[in-house]
Amino acid sequence: MGVHAQAGFDKILMNYLIPIRHFDPTVLEFIDRTDNDPDLLRDDLKNLRDINRYWGGLSAIRGELVPFLAALPSQREVRILDLATGSADHPIAITKLAQRMQRSATILAVDKNPQILEIARERTDAFDNITIEKNDILALPYADQSFDVVIASLIIHHLSEGDAIRLLSEMKRLGRMLCIVNDLHRSWPAFGLAWIFAHISTRNPLSQNDAPVSVLRAFRAPELRAMAAEAGLANVTIKRSPFCRLLLVAENGTSSL
Repeated sequence: MGVHAQAGFDKILMNYLIPIRHFDPTVLEFIDRTDNDPDLLRDDLKNLRDINRYWGGLSAIRGELVPFLAALPSQREVRILDLATGSADHPIAITKLAQRMQRSATILAVDKNPQILEIARERTDAFDNITIEKNDILALPYADQSFDVVIASLIIHHLSEGDAIRLLSEMKRLGRMLCIVNDLHRSWPAFGLAWIFAHISTRNPLSQNDAPVSVLRAFRAPELRAMAAEAGLANVTIKRSPFCRLLLVAENGTSSL
């Protein structure tokens, strides 16, 4: 078999073993739409919170923040930006974590979906340290290095490759110390697990559609690393986390704690 024929065969074989990324910017996941039935959307967001709680989303972020917060002087307030916050489960979980560690955290959580923002504001009403704002994560109005930590959880797979690089560039611009991307890892086992879980755990059509679709829209570790390099992120670590999670951590510097 010639070199070109072998390369073609290897590509076909890899496509069977690893799904090609299925992304069409004109076809939105249900959660990205602004005309969802309010009750279905609330239930869908609850399902996402459960997935983050029991399937590794919150623990992945917590695993990075615990040593970071522990290294801070006790009186040092940390400023955190949570991008595409959804129903604000990460800001609430981080607030409780900071309280347990006797650290102070001020969190700005942004989203652009008005339906979701209403729910996020309701859920964070009792938390004085959390502010919810409406903004496009690809055109954020904040000054350079406005935040110590910038988090993007389960959002990068909603973007084209070009927009994902723009998002990573914005995270680098805004994050003074730490940038964390928590997302899904594209594979056939992950797709199968997402489909089975969504159809066993809920009858919500939003969740049943978006869970497996999100996996096929997700990036793989080499793709994420290449995009991070193009965005100019340095000191990048990419980890596989349990339950088909992919975690990117970029340390922009910690010299001025």
